Amino acid sequence: MKLKTLAMAAMVAMLPLAVQAAELPEGPHIVTTGTGSIDVAPDMATLLIEVSVTNKEASVAKKKNDERVAKYMDFLEKNGIAKADIAAANIQTRLDYSYNSGVSSSKADKEYVAIRQVKVTVRDLDKLNTLLDGALSSGLNEIRDITLGVAKDEAFRAEARKKAVDSAVTQAKDLAKDFGVTLGPVFSIRYRAPSSSPAPMLRSYKADSVSSTSAKETYQQESISFNDQVDVVFDIKP
Repeated sequence: MKLKTLAMAAMVAMLPLAVQAAELPEGPHIVTTGTGSIDVAPDMATLLIEVSVTNKEASVAKKKNDERVAKYMDFLEKNGIAKADIAAANIQTRLDYSYNSGVSSSKADKEYVAIRQVKVTVRDLDKLNTLLDGALSSGLNEIRDITLGVAKDEAFRAEARKKAVDSAVTQAKDLAKDFGVTLGPVFSIRYRAPSSSPAPMLRSYKADSVSSTSAKETYQQESISFNDQVDVVFDIKP
């Protein structure tokens, strides 16, 4: 009896998720898994840019940081970036200590670091190089992240889902035909909601590490993938 129980458990573990969820009819049936995938060229990007300023006075570090951010925001607006597509996080300041060799820790130099991030949504990728150059020339000294995306992604998600459904139905029809049975109605559907994320283009480079030209070349090779999957149980008739 114990061996039989273990064998049954092993068989259940090998079944699809739809089967394990007790979503099967008692009579004859077919279980299929449909998948759909679409690759789309990106039409937008999100930039995360950081500016860091160090000074012995916290107020001076903050003021210089704010000036750089203000300069860049003015540059963005002049280049057609809407205010709604610009987000500047609250500034953060911290105290840093630097120790010189041979110097007592009690005499360590201390400086204040003011850090602020600017997030920009770019809806025209032809402006990407210009905006990167503008950030660096405005004193925003580190590009933390550039992520590609698609503005109207819901339409592509729906298309990928439709492909997954069509795939499941086609498989069921072909199997029923091959086995000489009649495909019945859908008994149950298990939808696996996709978890997609934008494609990272470049991550964390400083002013002197990557040129905007190489950034453009990288973006041209990227695409956004939309994937979907659905498990379907069909009744079948002899």
